[in-house]
Amino acid sequence: MVVEPKRATAGIIMADGWPPSILMALRSDVLRFMPSHYVFPGGRIDDDEGTEYVIGARDQTHGEQLHACAREIFEETGVLATRGETPDAALAREARVALLEETRPFDDILEAFGHTIHAEDYHPAGHWVTPPPSPIRFDTQYFVYRVPEAKGGELIVGEHVGLDWLEPQEARRLWRKGELELPTPVAHTLLELGRKPFPECLPVLQRIDDPTNGVPERIELACGVQIIPLITETLPPATHTNCVLIGEDSVLLVDPGPSDAQEQAKLKRLLDELQDMGVDFMAVVLTHAHPDHTGAVPFVRDTYDVPVWAHSVTADRVEFNVDRHLEEDEVILVPGDPEFRVRCLHTPGHDPGHLCFHEETSGAMIGGDLVANPGTIVVSHDHNGDMSHYLNSLERIRDLDHGILVPSHGMALRDSKAKLQETIDHRLWREGKVRDALAQGHTTIRDLLAVVYDDVPEETWPLAEHSLKAHLHRLGADIT
Repeated sequence: MVVEPKRATAGIIMADGWPPSILMALRSDVLRFMPSHYVFPGGRIDDDEGTEYVIGARDQTHGEQLHACAREIFEETGVLATRGETPDAALAREARVALLEETRPFDDILEAFGHTIHAEDYHPAGHWVTPPPSPIRFDTQYFVYRVPEAKGGELIVGEHVGLDWLEPQEARRLWRKGELELPTPVAHTLLELGRKPFPECLPVLQRIDDPTNGVPERIELACGVQIIPLITETLPPATHTNCVLIGEDSVLLVDPGPSDAQEQAKLKRLLDELQDMGVDFMAVVLTHAHPDHTGAVPFVRDTYDVPVWAHSVTADRVEFNVDRHLEEDEVILVPGDPEFRVRCLHTPGHDPGHLCFHEETSGAMIGGDLVANPGTIVVSHDHNGDMSHYLNSLERIRDLDHGILVPSHGMALRDSKAKLQETIDHRLWREGKVRDALAQGHTTIRDLLAVVYDDVPEETWPLAEHSLKAHLHRLGADIT
């Protein structure tokens, strides 16, 4: 069941100057939603959120967002993002404690201090909705609220256990080093805030403003590792192939897959946005040769005049020119501060030229078609797949020290070792069924499918047949 998102708001408290400083809160590690993450102050919009003290709102919804944003900023930081005479510090703290204890409403505090909330002080900076798989979802409007200098803010321990002024790029450097955690919306927002000064940064942030979807078209999963999910002609249950971007100012493009003109136009629009921000495209790199990973390669190569790099086996299996052959254990250095180190790992099985890419500074593993999430990977002996090589590749990546695993199809995996082991166990379990069926005297593909894949719908057997033949080849059984 898809959980309905709750309305929420967040305030980006930005100090004037370049680079700017942002007031950020560290969430407690006991919270259910984003524990131990650095976030912008914010929270839920109450059902009875008042708007009496909001000046200049364009409508009721906007007024409620502004009121909730000012209230949450005051609750979580002690900053009054309002207009009026500065109140006595002791009185302001007393009012804040009463607000946190829910013994005094925010409007009562505003009235007592003679303060009002002004819409022109709050600059829209993105509208994000937690994706449907999450059991806790928020529909959140972000606002930038500017202050003269990076001072102010007082921590009262509760939901938050830290309060710090951080420059955007410094926060992202600490994220990349694993010294703090950032949720995707915060990481994306900091990236844009660090690229251009206010107000030039706002147009890019405001592009994320779709209340019906709210999921960005570029999703940053680890520092300098983004995905653009694009519709491709792939195998169900997958519908998209993730085009992965590695780097910040210089970027590798991994697996631009769509052959559809409309999806290619979407990819171009997003890449053009990056170019407008000064991003340079270093190369297209490929995990393997299958069409749902390579459909847009000629389009991207010609549009942006970039070379194409892939394993030598992949180069022999595609219809376009590959400019550089990537070999086992080769390291691609992508300029950055520090530079990104992308190690090429030859992981055949699904395809003989299959590569995984390990971005060693963040730990991210670009897994291609090693696993899918959700779904399964077809290993087809008829199309040069090899089950023994595939199992060896799964074990190799399982045993490597890496962080998040980014598959080509589906969601990223935080606990990737468990998924890899689960995949190994499932393949070996299925192979055991094949072995038992052979021992029972089943000698045709049709009979074997009925016995070995009796736990899946019959309409999936044509795909299952590919993996069955790969298992038979591994077992040395000559059945056609």
